[in-house]
Amino acid sequence: MGTWMIIDHIAARAHDGSSSRESETYIFAPSLRTLPQGFPLVMATLPVTDWNAELFQALRDATSVQGKRYYAAMMMIDPFTLWEDLADLLKEKGFIGVVNFPPASLAEGTQTAGSAEAANTIEIDRLKWYHETGLRLVYTASSTQEIASVQNRLADLLDGIIYFPPDTLAHPVGSRMELEAFHVPGLSSSSVWSLKTTP
Repeated sequence: MGTWMIIDHIAARAHDGSSSRESETYIFAPSLRTLPQGFPLVMATLPVTDWNAELFQALRDATSVQGKRYYAAMMMIDPFTLWEDLADLLKEKGFIGVVNFPPASLAEGTQTAGSAEAANTIEIDRLKWYHETGLRLVYTASSTQEIASVQNRLADLLDGIIYFPPDTLAHPVGSRMELEAFHVPGLSSSSVWSLKTTP
């Protein structure tokens, strides 16, 4: 099953194919660098940073992560992102996939139920498009009901699911946030991960 973590930087020796790192999976979220360390993660759902623009810049400056398990965290409902350019850049840098983080279900949490559902549909469609370009998918869900729904809507396209309920937003921002396996009764296939609780 390996180790999963959310990071705001490319891990040291990312280009090194050593077996000690083969089981590590990284969710690259460079916008976390722009948030005050130690502040609650709810900051990631607020319009205080251009999430995808930060990703573009970080990717341009990054070395290749070819051969490692790197997924890029992006805001899938951003109407201004140049999606084709971003997909090309991810492949050029050796990323294997994408993650909807922060998820629309939390970023749109203050909106009406109807607009939140519309955002989720946009998010699902965007993820399917990324899969068609050859990139793999991890889905971030904010409820067990959403997990069940995305299992039906994305079927066997998922490498895994990150469970990110609203109370996780109180977790402090960090440059490296480890995930742990999370059991969802009745889940058929995809592995599910959640943030490790702060001791």
